[in-house]
Amino acid sequence: MVAVLVTSGTPDTLNTNQRLRKNITHGFTELGIRGIELGIDQVPRMLEDKNIELLLITGSIADASINLNHIVRVARLRGTLVAFWMHDDPYEFDFHWRLRDLDCHIFSNEPNCIDAYPRKCCVQPLALAASPLDLVPRQNNKSRAKRYDLGFCGVAFPQRITIMRQLREAGFSIACWGDGWPSDLNGSTNKRLGPIGLEILYSDCQFVLNLGRDINIANQHHQIAPSMPGPRTFETALHGVVQLYIGQSPRIKRFYGPKEGVLQVDSIKEVAENLNRAKADPLWLENLGKAAATHTKHHHLYRHRCHDLLAALTAKA
Repeated sequence: MVAVLVTSGTPDTLNTNQRLRKNITHGFTELGIRGIELGIDQVPRMLEDKNIELLLITGSIADASINLNHIVRVARLRGTLVAFWMHDDPYEFDFHWRLRDLDCHIFSNEPNCIDAYPRKCCVQPLALAASPLDLVPRQNNKSRAKRYDLGFCGVAFPQRITIMRQLREAGFSIACWGDGWPSDLNGSTNKRLGPIGLEILYSDCQFVLNLGRDINIANQHHQIAPSMPGPRTFETALHGVVQLYIGQSPRIKRFYGPKEGVLQVDSIKEVAENLNRAKADPLWLENLGKAAATHTKHHHLYRHRCHDLLAALTAKA
């Protein structure tokens, strides 16, 4: 393949996750493929480069100001294959009527959505992943005491607030960062963290919490239940951090098991048991973290997903 052009389905003035686009592009580059990433408003001009063999449109397609039909038509006039990788399934699934008549290859991060797409879309599941671009040099903190029992970074969806309150009331010390957290939740700070901030958070906590999300931005028609772990699962594991999984994603076992750094817990008692073991046996926790990082490097980087995506496109050709 000569080159892959990776863009987002929404303009960069609205797109809050351009980092994901960069990580996917880097995944193609690691496979030895020329990867180009840019905003969708620049795509028609870039398609004049006849060496672009694949246009991959990622993320949300909710913004009606983006004329997907026009972009697909321009790409095909240049001989460029077009595929979509839908990261916001199932949360914005009601907008996917926009893909129905494009006859493009579609990949969805949510397997539960596959049967809800029109049959002619020929959709395949493709999970998100982790990227070495998000790693920062880790200082040697072996002698540094952990400041908190549990850490979390993410948006304060209702079920997450409920869980965090329960954990706080049980007496666990918590560091919680993100958006929308109530002011009365001790240990919470309404600020997003970048890679350096996340690394500091991870170093300060015994465990990082992995909490599912349940929010329907536009999922009223089919009401599809989410089943996949989110990208932070893979990103955290790549940092060598052990996660306590309190989620709504039954497919987690297909990606990580307890020996690979993701421990499923179903009660406050199980959280306490894992914390007690970690404090009594730091080497156990350290080895689990190393296993998480190793497993992710071998199976769950964006280069692995890009490989699978290209293999699927080749099989359909």
